[in-house]
Amino acid sequence: MLVLDLRQLLALRAVAVHGSVLAAAEALQWSQPTVSHHLRGLERVTGAPVIASSRSGTRLTVAGRLWLPHAEAILDRADRARADVAKALEGGRRRLRLGIFPTAAARLLPGLVRALAEADHDTRVEEGELHELTALLGRMALDAAIVFERPGDPTRLGGGIRRTPLFRERFSLIVPAEHPLAGSGPRRLRDFREERWILGISETDPGDLAFLAAARFAGFEPLPGPRSDDYRVVAAYVAAGLGVALVPELAVPDRPDPQSGVARVELRGTDLSREITLLTAPTLDPAITELIARTAIEHRAA
Repeated sequence: MLVLDLRQLLALRAVAVHGSVLAAAEALQWSQPTVSHHLRGLERVTGAPVIASSRSGTRLTVAGRLWLPHAEAILDRADRARADVAKALEGGRRRLRLGIFPTAAARLLPGLVRALAEADHDTRVEEGELHELTALLGRMALDAAIVFERPGDPTRLGGGIRRTPLFRERFSLIVPAEHPLAGSGPRRLRDFREERWILGISETDPGDLAFLAAARFAGFEPLPGPRSDDYRVVAAYVAAGLGVALVPELAVPDRPDPQSGVARVELRGTDLSREITLLTAPTLDPAITELIARTAIEHRAA
């Protein structure tokens, strides 16, 4: 059985970075025949050449280019595994890379970082949207990520990534504090059919698409107002009387600030929500997965 060797991946990466077998050998402090030997080994594993040489230098073939992102991810994971084991043996703190979408960060991160610190983990945070975080997980550049998904439309995952449902996040309607329906009790979506609606920048935003479908089902086409993906800006637009907006639960303080200029209105007859999910790499300790999930749920309504 042909076995993949980390040195084969080191050789491939060095050639990609430095442009020739000779330069790769100098960078790795190996002999040129040693680099060539490991590249031939990778070619035997692949069943196809991974480099092609010419007078202008050495380049990766199609097979080599396909290998390169995997090589970088595997080498990075190997370095991290070595560092984690060394720290554990020394009694030090382990590093954990956690991804999270921006809206959830302010509400969930303080409790998560504190809980992980108490479990002897040094947390490095990466904020991003769903496609960015899943790509980082796929490259093994993250250990875990908290993301949102549309109900009934779970993210397609590969590479052994595990999914742990956390909670369903409802959307709240915010209106100007002086709005005639502010404080009037639960209302239906169609009660706001004459309002302008503040939507996201992208016309394919999943939350906006769900809202538009609900509005059309309620019998009206929403009038567009200003657009923003920053919920602080959205709230400022609402406070200025430029429209009303649906914002996710995590973006709204649990105890509304009377000085904010906005009021929340409870909607009835419609259920606009999204699923909050924890995605974890197969290498993450199940006990840490459970800790992250439990802490996120506890701090949902901070």
